[in-house]
Amino acid sequence: MKFGQNPQKQWRSSHELDSMRNPLARRLNRLMILDHVWKQLVGNKGRFWVLKAVKDDTLYVQVKVSVAKNELIAKRQQLMAELNKHFQTPWIRHIDIC
Repeated sequence: MKFGQNPQKQWRSSHELDSMRNPLARRLNRLMILDHVWKQLVGNKGRFWVLKAVKDDTLYVQVKVSVAKNELIAKRQQLMAELNKHFQTPWIRHIDIC
């Protein structure tokens, strides 16, 4: 900081970032929540179902074993419903398997 310059306000929590209407902070918070909820939902299947990416309203999941792929296909709608419970507006509309 240069002499005579006003100090910049520093944030101390994610709530302060959100209150400043920071879109990046909101997206990061959503991704952190998604990651945590995903790990809780899939449990041991996390070894076979790896969350790779999120783009717009699509969740991209890498499946390591074909049997696990069939199970993911069967549980796709249930997983989307469970994930969306944790957000104010439904966010995940598709799960793509890669």
